[in-house]
Amino acid sequence: MNDFEYQLGFVIDASWRMAGMQDRNPLSPSYGCFHYGYWRDKTSEFADARFQEAGAAFGLLSLPQFDDARRDGRLASRAALYDAFSAALGAWANSQHAEGCWDEWYKGERGFAATEFTMIAYGLAARYLGDGLRADDRQRLLATMGKAADWLAPRHDRVKANHEAAAAAALALAWEVTGEERHKTAAAEKIADTLARQTDEGWFPEIGGMDLGYCSVLLDYVMVYVLATGDAGPVPAMRRLLAFMFPHIHPDCTISPEAGLCLNPYVSRLGIGLLSGHDDVNAAAVMAALENSSPGQAGLAPTLADDLRLCRWSYLPIVTMLERTRFKKSDGGAEALADLFPGGWTVRKESAVAACHDGTTHVYFSVAGGGAVRVFWGRELVWEDIGIDVVSPGELLGSAGYSLDRPMAQVPGGVEFKDALGKAVFFNPGFLSRLLLRLGSVTPFSSRLLRRLIDTYRLRKGTAINQSAAPLAGTGGGILFERRVVVEDGAVTITDRLERADGGIDSRFLRPNLTVRGETPPVIEGMFRSASVVITKSLREKEGRLAFSVNIDHE
Repeated sequence: MNDFEYQLGFVIDASWRMAGMQDRNPLSPSYGCFHYGYWRDKTSEFADARFQEAGAAFGLLSLPQFDDARRDGRLASRAALYDAFSAALGAWANSQHAEGCWDEWYKGERGFAATEFTMIAYGLAARYLGDGLRADDRQRLLATMGKAADWLAPRHDRVKANHEAAAAAALALAWEVTGEERHKTAAAEKIADTLARQTDEGWFPEIGGMDLGYCSVLLDYVMVYVLATGDAGPVPAMRRLLAFMFPHIHPDCTISPEAGLCLNPYVSRLGIGLLSGHDDVNAAAVMAALENSSPGQAGLAPTLADDLRLCRWSYLPIVTMLERTRFKKSDGGAEALADLFPGGWTVRKESAVAACHDGTTHVYFSVAGGGAVRVFWGRELVWEDIGIDVVSPGELLGSAGYSLDRPMAQVPGGVEFKDALGKAVFFNPGFLSRLLLRLGSVTPFSSRLLRRLIDTYRLRKGTAINQSAAPLAGTGGGILFERRVVVEDGAVTITDRLERADGGIDSRFLRPNLTVRGETPPVIEGMFRSASVVITKSLREKEGRLAFSVNIDHE
């Protein structure tokens, strides 16, 4: 099964789960709402508008193109699915602030992302439903999209480039729905603003850093803008963006989350597919790989693995399938991707990521993310080496955490960096922080001021802040960590050096984070205390098999 069918099948099968998350009582004040924690469990004081994007998926699944799944009993009837869409559209409209925006993170947020992404979802649903959109729903959508577009047009979210690009897509779809030319003009202005900030390497800044997953999100929505408006002006910039991304895409069409500030491992399907008509090399190669194989659950995880992401992004695989006939694929099938990878090392010093492609061996080194390494042998992930932690009763140190400031250098056959292990810091707002958020969002003016303060903090700390699974790059650990990755003579070698002059390093507290073909090999054996530890790990192909070895030196 190819990846497009795999992801669509997952969404179809999960539609029953999403249906159970929706308030289906017509007498309820929250009728049509998908935020279960708000309408059912009452654990949230507001409805996160991003859950409502699930309604767009139901509208799309009501199309006759998916009648085969209905006949197989995998989908509800067209009428039931459309009713779920109509109810969701009503709840989305009813939760809109008077100014035209919605909340996502906290009550009163008046969020840029919540506004644009929900607009995109319902705008795309309207695009494909066409005359199947009931007159009352069309009128409700027209009024809601028009008010949202007028709120969105004069505002910017330049802290995250993918948000500015998504705003262009949202406004382009608002133009399609309403016919108001001012929305199309505003969309073009948003696109120009986005493209002006493309870096020399080809990526777009996200909170002051680079994130491969959000490169894909940006690509998706720039190409949705192109699809809606017919304006091919952004295409050259998107080709540059994909050329930057291409060497860092794994052979199975996944990416390393540690390569980006937000730990987003999403790889575009819709955007790259729409780009493939303008890029018969890189984009067409990715399409060929996805047409012939699928990374399976690894490809689903970034967008569909939990209730929130399922509701937010379930429409994407559906739209991708609806647009699939536009996609161009190169010859060579699943092997086309690896055949086009540039040989040897590709080192991006500005974004602090590197990759090496040597025959059937593919190595990915995320210096910005703390030194995570993934090694593929053909399409198989054979070695995952995320870094090293020090876990003691009074100390929790790690190599993970995003930073573009790590010294990075090329060495014979490879790349290395040096940095101090950091104290892992996770953001979790307490009662006072939550109270300030609530009080600071009572009025539109105070909400805008509060958001500026939050964005200033995010830029200074280099963190997405709301993604609590992502550690900040803490400092003050006192242990110097050096990692060197070398590819030569058919072997991949990772050499880790840890040094601590004050107090030494106790082997009992070292936690190497690695697996080889899914197993965790023994690395630290025996007990010692030393000022310096060198761990050399090597993976070598011998007679068609892989051999892994470890050597430890300490003083």
